Amino acid sequence: MNHAMVQRLIYKDWYFNRFAITAYVAAGLLSLVALALGGEAGFYAGSILLITVLVAVGAHMAMIAVTERRDQTLAFVMTLPISTLEYTTAKIVGNLMIFFAAWTTLLVGTVAVIAGRQALPDGLIPFAIVVLFQLFAGYCLMLSVALVSESQGWTIGALVLGNLLLNGVIFAVSNAPGVGANMKSDSIVWSQPIVGVLWAEVAAILFLLGLTFYLQTRKTDFL
Repeated sequence: MNHAMVQRLIYKDWYFNRFAITAYVAAGLLSLVALALGGEAGFYAGSILLITVLVAVGAHMAMIAVTERRDQTLAFVMTLPISTLEYTTAKIVGNLMIFFAAWTTLLVGTVAVIAGRQALPDGLIPFAIVVLFQLFAGYCLMLSVALVSESQGWTIGALVLGNLLLNGVIFAVSNAPGVGANMKSDSIVWSQPIVGVLWAEVAAILFLLGLTFYLQTRKTDFL
C-alpha cells in the first residue's frame, strides 16, 4: 500500500476542514457550558445544541464525498498513483478521524459535566452514552450512503433517516422498564435495555463501515 499517498489524502481532508471542525467543537463546548452552568432551560438548550452540533459535523464530513465528484476533485485524485483500495482507506479513515476527534471530545465532556454537576444525576450517564453512540451510528450511515452513492439526495435521505432513528432510540430507551427511574438515580446503572441498545449501535457502526469499505473497493468507475 502507498502509505505516503494515503497519509497525504488524509491530511488534505484535515487541512481543508480545520476551520469548520474547530467551529463545530467550539459550539459543542458551548453546549457543555450550558449543561454545566444553566438551570433546567440551560440543560435542555445545551442538550439540543450538543445533538445539533454532532449531526452537523457528521453531515459536513459525509457531504465531502458528494462534493468531490461535483467539483471534479475525485477525478483528479484518481489520476494520482493510488489504487481504489488506497483511496477508500484514505477517505474512510480520514473522515472517521475528523468526526471521531470531535465526537470523543464531546462524549468525554458530556460524561464529565454530568458526573461533576450535583444537579444532574449520575444515572444520566448511560443514557447519554447511548444517545451519543446513536449519533455516531447515524454519521456512519450518512458516510456510507455518501461514499457509495455520491448523491446529495441520497445522503440527505440518510440524514433524515438517521435523525428519525435517533428520536426512536431516545423514546424507546427512555421508556424502557426501569431506565427512567435509573436516569434519575445518583448511581450509574447499566440496565439490560441500555446495554442491549449500546451493543446494537456498536454492531451497526462496524457493519456500516465494513459494508462501505467492501462496496467502495468493488467500484470500477470513480469518474
